[in-house]
Amino acid sequence: MFRSYHFANVASRAIVIRKNNARFVSFHKLKETFKHFLGTDSNRLPYEHVCQIGDPVLRGHAMKVEPEVIKLKDFQKVITHLISVMRSYEACGLSGPQIGLPWQIFAIEHTEKHMKTTHKVIKQVHGMEIIPVTVFINPELKVIDHTPVIFYEGCESVRGYSAAVPRAYEVEVTALNASAEQFTWRGCGWSARIAQHEYDHLQGKLYIDKMDISTFHCTAWEKINKNGGKMHLSYLPRK
Repeated sequence: MFRSYHFANVASRAIVIRKNNARFVSFHKLKETFKHFLGTDSNRLPYEHVCQIGDPVLRGHAMKVEPEVIKLKDFQKVITHLISVMRSYEACGLSGPQIGLPWQIFAIEHTEKHMKTTHKVIKQVHGMEIIPVTVFINPELKVIDHTPVIFYEGCESVRGYSAAVPRAYEVEVTALNASAEQFTWRGCGWSARIAQHEYDHLQGKLYIDKMDISTFHCTAWEKINKNGGKMHLSYLPRK
């Protein structure tokens, strides 16, 4: 349900079917709706790149996915693609809207490589740990410990910038996995931060909506000064 272009009401009727009074997305109808209402070539979805702030797909409320759709070959390809793009950007998480699909799905992963490239003190302070790749579909997030923890975070959809953001210390997420089976996941500290960040994407929110605005900064500001402004910001994957 996009806020831009008065798209919400029309699009939801076009691409949603009703089942037990819940709203679910139809895989093929959704892609065609993009083509008709937003002028987006449905054949290019999902994107190989990460959408940037300003794209209306990042400000809409993502739609639930019918369990039967999850098991379809096409949707399984989407799951694989989401993880692939996340890894190509060396990100710790990525949501459906970030690759152009406003569906309630996100993946998180914090690897040994992430751990090795992070200073020991930072790992300890942030409570970082290895998180195996985990896919969340139609997630429901519940805060277990509301204690606010403020740390810097960035987003591949607001590339080149960072800010301090308060997040709850511990959360519980109930969702469907890639096999359409329900599971419950708990995370605290760094893992809880990643889950909250990605969950926000499904609500049409970005970290800039919750940040301490006085801490918002360009991550390359020192290099920009050092090189007399001769810097290039790429929106391509890191690999």
